[in-house]
Amino acid sequence: MTLSDTVIRLLEEVYIAKNFSYAEEHLPENYICHCFEGTKNKAEAIALAKRYLKKHNIKKFYLTVENSDEETITLNVLLECAEKEKFLGITFGEHTAHHRHLKTFKVKDGIITESLDEFSEFEYEE
Repeated sequence: MTLSDTVIRLLEEVYIAKNFSYAEEHLPENYICHCFEGTKNKAEAIALAKRYLKKHNIKKFYLTVENSDEETITLNVLLECAEKEKFLGITFGEHTAHHRHLKTFKVKDGIITESLDEFSEFEYEE
């Protein structure tokens, strides 16, 4: 399995299938996530992903490899989300939103050991 295969499989399982047990099984106990909310360990990173997915209903994602070497891969990730519009707690519509993230993953012996979110952007569509 290549670096990109390993990372893409994790992203598919977590973001699309919402299969958090896959992340639990395939990330090592010493996994470190350097994300926009600070440095997180494995349990905190999985909890953060759960909160993100509760807020953002991801329909599809698109990936572009920005950079890659023997142990790291940087991906430009575009998440297409169906987001509910609410007013005073009442849902009255839905719109498509795009969230762009630049993510770098360190992979050692086929296992993701570390990740870094370098930036995030948000785009709104009608």
